[in-house]
Amino acid sequence: MKFSPIASLRSLVFLIHLAQGVVTPNSTVPSATVKNGTYIGKYVPEWLQDQFLGIPFAIPPLGPLRFAWPMSLNSSFAGGRNATQYGYSCMQYGSNFSLSEDCLTLNVIRPSGTTSDDKLPVLVWIYGGGLYAGSSADPQYNVSGIAHVGQEIGKPIIVVSLNYRIGVWGFLQSPQILAEGSSNAGLLDQRLALRWIKENIAAFGGDADRITIWGESAGAQSIALQLHSYDGRNDGLFHAAIMESGSQVGAALESLAYYTSPVENLTRTTGCWTAGNRLACLRGLSQDELFKAQVSQVWNPIVDGDFLTAYPSTLSVEGKFIHVPLLIGANSDEGTSFGVSGLDNETAIFNNLLIYRSYAISPPTARKLLELYPNDPANQPPYYITNATIFPSKGLQWRRDAAIAGDIVMISGRRKVCEEYTKGGMNVFSYRFDTPLWNAAVTAGAQHFTNVVFSFQENISGALGPLPQYQSYTDLSRNIGKAYISFVNDQNPNTGRGNSTLPYWPKYDLGVPKNMVLNSNATYVEDDTFRKEGIDFINSINRELLA
Repeated sequence: MKFSPIASLRSLVFLIHLAQGVVTPNSTVPSATVKNGTYIGKYVPEWLQDQFLGIPFAIPPLGPLRFAWPMSLNSSFAGGRNATQYGYSCMQYGSNFSLSEDCLTLNVIRPSGTTSDDKLPVLVWIYGGGLYAGSSADPQYNVSGIAHVGQEIGKPIIVVSLNYRIGVWGFLQSPQILAEGSSNAGLLDQRLALRWIKENIAAFGGDADRITIWGESAGAQSIALQLHSYDGRNDGLFHAAIMESGSQVGAALESLAYYTSPVENLTRTTGCWTAGNRLACLRGLSQDELFKAQVSQVWNPIVDGDFLTAYPSTLSVEGKFIHVPLLIGANSDEGTSFGVSGLDNETAIFNNLLIYRSYAISPPTARKLLELYPNDPANQPPYYITNATIFPSKGLQWRRDAAIAGDIVMISGRRKVCEEYTKGGMNVFSYRFDTPLWNAAVTAGAQHFTNVVFSFQENISGALGPLPQYQSYTDLSRNIGKAYISFVNDQNPNTGRGNSTLPYWPKYDLGVPKNMVLNSNATYVEDDTFRKEGIDFINSINRELLA
C-alpha cells in the first residue's frame, strides 16, 4: 500500500514541471483551455491519441471537506499545467495504487489532432469495485482501446474516466453527515465530475450535448442511482447510458439506523467517541490515522431525501427517472461470483438467504425462491455445463444457490431496467454476455467481470488468450467495441454494422423482448424470457432487496 503526502508533494511535482518548462502550450504538444486554465497533455503515438491525465474537477476533499459534499473548483491559474500523469487513486484497502484523499481527478482521451471545433461525442467511464475499490488509473480500465475503435471505424469519440470517493471516505453514514447533505458523497463526486465535463469538454473537442455514461458492476449501479437522482430531474449532464452487470439492485440501500454500530466502532477505534463533535474529530485525523483504523464495514448509499428521495423501485413506478436511451446487459454466469460456497442442502440455502448481502429477505420470500429455483444442476450456473455435475468442494447445492444469487444481484435488475425504460418510451438494447475467459476455472463460466476485458479492447495479461487460437475472442471484443462506439455516436449499436459481424441488434420490446447473446463461437439474438417466473418474482420484492 502506497501513501502520498498531499499538498507538499503536489507542490513539489508542479515545481518540477515548471523547471522542465511544461508551462505553456505549443504547436507540438496538445493543450486544452478550460474555464480555470490551460492543461498540457501528451501525444501517445501507439494509439494516435492525445491524453490529458489527472485533471482536478473539485476542491481536494481534505480536512473539513473529508466525507463532505464535493465543492467545485473556485480558482484559476495562468500558464499551463501538466496533465501527463494519472492523479492519485482514492483511499481504499487491498490495492497497489498510489493513494490519497486528494483524488478527485479525471482523464480525457481524444484522437490526436482533435480541435475545439470538432464536437465529438463523449463516453464517460465510471469504475466499479463494490463502492469500496477501484481507480481510473487501473490498467484494466485503459480507455485508449475503446477510443481507438472509434478511430478505426470512422466514428471518433472522446473518452473520459473519473475518480470518485469510495468506502467510508465516500459513503460515511451518520445523522451529522445526513444533516449537512453529504450522505452520498461518492455519488455526488460522480455528478460534479459530469458537470465539469458538461462545462469543459468543448475545450477538448467534445460535444457537451452528446455525453454517454458507462459503468460496470458498482459503476453501473452508480449510473442507475444517477438515473433516479433528484426524482429523475434531468440536468442534461448525460444523454445515454451503457450499463454492464449492474442496476439499482446490488449494494443494499440500508437505513441510516443500520450504520449506528459501524459509526460507533469507527469513532471508538479512532479515539473520537468521547469528542464533543465526533464528525469534526474524524475530519481532524490525519490520512494515516483514519486509514489505520482498518474500516472493514461496507458503506453504501442511502435514501437521503435529497439525491435519492425514495428507493429506486418506488421512483421507477412513479416514472421518476431520467429518460435516456440505454444499452444494458449482464453475464450468463453472474451467480458463480455471487453464490455462497459450502451450502449442501435446502436448509442451508434458506438460512443463508435470510442474511444474504444484508438484504431484508423474509422467510416466506426465501421459501418461495427455493420453490422457484429447485435443485436442478443441469439448468444452473455455470450454464455451459448442461449436465447435472455437482462440485462437492463448493457445496452439494452450490449451483442452485448460484442460480438464485446471480438472478437476485445482477440479472433480475437488468431485465427490470429494460422493462421500465421501454415502458417509458426509451430505446433499450439488451445483451447477455456468454463467453468465459479462455483460462477460466471450470466452475466460473461467464462470471461477473469477465466481459470487461472484451469491452476495453485490450488483451491484458493474455486474458483474451494466445493468438491465433483465440482469434474469435479478439473478434468478439472488436465487435463489442464497434457496437458501443455506434451507440455513443448514434444511440444505436447497429449503425456500424458494416464494420461488424454482429447480427442486427433489436430494440427491447415488451411484447417480444430480445437479448443479443455475445458468444465468441456464435453471436445471436434470443428471447429474453429465461427463468421468467423466478425473475418476475425477484423483481416483485425489490424493497426486500433494499433497492
